[in-house]
Amino acid sequence: MLTKTFRAFGPLAIRAGLAADTRTLLRQLTVLEVVDSTNLFLNSLPLAEQHGHAVVADRQESGRGRRGRSWHSPPGGNIYLSVGWQFARPADALLQLPLVVAVTVARALQQAGVSAAGIKWPNDILVAGRKLAGILVELRQHAAEGAVAVIGVGVNVSMPTIPGNQNPIEQAWTDVCSQVPEPLAEDFRDSLCGLLLDELLRGLELFASQGFAAFAADWARLDILRGKAVDVSISGNPAQATVSGTVSGISVRGGLLVRCPGTGGKDTVREFLAGDVSARLS
Repeated sequence: MLTKTFRAFGPLAIRAGLAADTRTLLRQLTVLEVVDSTNLFLNSLPLAEQHGHAVVADRQESGRGRRGRSWHSPPGGNIYLSVGWQFARPADALLQLPLVVAVTVARALQQAGVSAAGIKWPNDILVAGRKLAGILVELRQHAAEGAVAVIGVGVNVSMPTIPGNQNPIEQAWTDVCSQVPEPLAEDFRDSLCGLLLDELLRGLELFASQGFAAFAADWARLDILRGKAVDVSISGNPAQATVSGTVSGISVRGGLLVRCPGTGGKDTVREFLAGDVSARLS
């Protein structure tokens, strides 16, 4: 059963959550009842129609997460959102973008009343170790000096209870209904979607003009891994499958910095990039 059933998404109600200055950044809003994946839908459009285009769906049939994982996308209670954005910088200069998106999503959730939301590098939103939201950023070069990003955000607003032997979710999760004490109105999902879009669009424009420096303070405030012991699993490297150490922060490229024990009692600091690893608390 769903904790809460919301009304169908309404474009006008979603737009109402945007401030006047961010409404101008939203060139198009597409609301769908069902789609294979909001990212796939946006990626299938001509490049000229992707920038500033937001796609929201009530249900996904082939929702995706990082590193090829599926994203469980039942209808009626959650948010599945994608936004396209073009940058006048090459893709390899935008490696911090997933971190920026995570900051904007966490800000929106905190405004909605989820005060304990934090970020597990690079872009998972957790509350007390349970996943509340996930992000998938797909970057590709489209010109010599430019790149386009398709940014997918999935938020568990009211997740149905799933029998243990049928649970498709591989990790502990939570939803907004579990974190906000007061009853949620039937238009809450529209309002939260508007908040997410407002923060995301504002953040994308700011990142394009000022880079990660404009988000560094909030990242430090929301980062739940810094100073924690972690095991880092390295994909595609069987000879060195796991590295253990203590997180010391992030690099200028947005990579995870892990202080690892070295020979002779001398520690070494290693950098791991978002596409290569997943980190779990030891």
